[in-house]
Amino acid sequence: MGAIALRSNVIMLLILSFTAAWGYVLVKLLEPEFTPLTMAASRALIGAILILSFCVIARHPIMPLVRDWWRMLLIGLIGVGMLWAMVSLGDKHVDADLTTLLICVIPIATLLIIALPPRSSPIWWPAWIGAAVATLGLFLAIGPGEIFDEPSARGAVLMIALGFTGFAVANVLVETWTKIHSPVAVAGVTMFMASVMLWILAIALESPLSLQPSGKAWMQLAALGILGAAIPSVLMILLVHRAGAGFTSLYGYTLPVFGIILASIIFRSAPSRSLYIGAPIAFGGVALLQWARSRKVRLNEVDPKSAPSASAS
Repeated sequence: MGAIALRSNVIMLLILSFTAAWGYVLVKLLEPEFTPLTMAASRALIGAILILSFCVIARHPIMPLVRDWWRMLLIGLIGVGMLWAMVSLGDKHVDADLTTLLICVIPIATLLIIALPPRSSPIWWPAWIGAAVATLGLFLAIGPGEIFDEPSARGAVLMIALGFTGFAVANVLVETWTKIHSPVAVAGVTMFMASVMLWILAIALESPLSLQPSGKAWMQLAALGILGAAIPSVLMILLVHRAGAGFTSLYGYTLPVFGIILASIIFRSAPSRSLYIGAPIAFGGVALLQWARSRKVRLNEVDPKSAPSASAS
């Protein structure tokens, strides 16, 4: 990856992280007005309409993706539908800053996925240490008391972590299956399929028509569809196409920073003591993980024989 390409990818990653962080804050603001699945379904539908409208205007080909519907459906279900359903349901029991910190699960899960068959990419041992340190940081940030003494918080954390793990799987599938397609079209089609699934669940399990949100809530929902769906989804898939799922998983390192800052400003609440302790450890672990992966890639590009091998662990 050249210096110019790396710079543009980093800028794209930061924009992605900032807009997505607003999405998580808006989810928290909308909780009193919308039920979780209805909020997730509306978010996905607004994002899908915006992206697909752009595809039509800009003539991004959609039909090739429709013919490959089962792959788009799978990516949409686990990368959008399951993620937003899990986050919307779990976010009711944890703070917004903790939800964004749990995004650190993405690089850890991506490392595991890349190391498993059928990819089985050799992983240098410092990356595993980084994953372990990041996991310890998450444990400390959540707080042992929350994990062992609060069943609702424990269930919420597991639910959100599962959603982010599915998102990591979807990113690897995007890199494997959609390289030949327009990233904008991929984002629009997968999000539309996810919105259909989410609306089916919302109608079956909730009562969307009985809700009476305020005008301000409708405006916040529209903002959620733009900042928390359309823009980050397009940027995410574009970045996976350009730099791969491994680089894109840095999202799990940059987004929590923006998320914690925004949550502290919007909700005017200082992060908990456990978050102050655990967040730097989690960030440090993710940084070590990413450094080890990127260094191994660079050494492979220069001289494959000089790259540190997985067996060194």
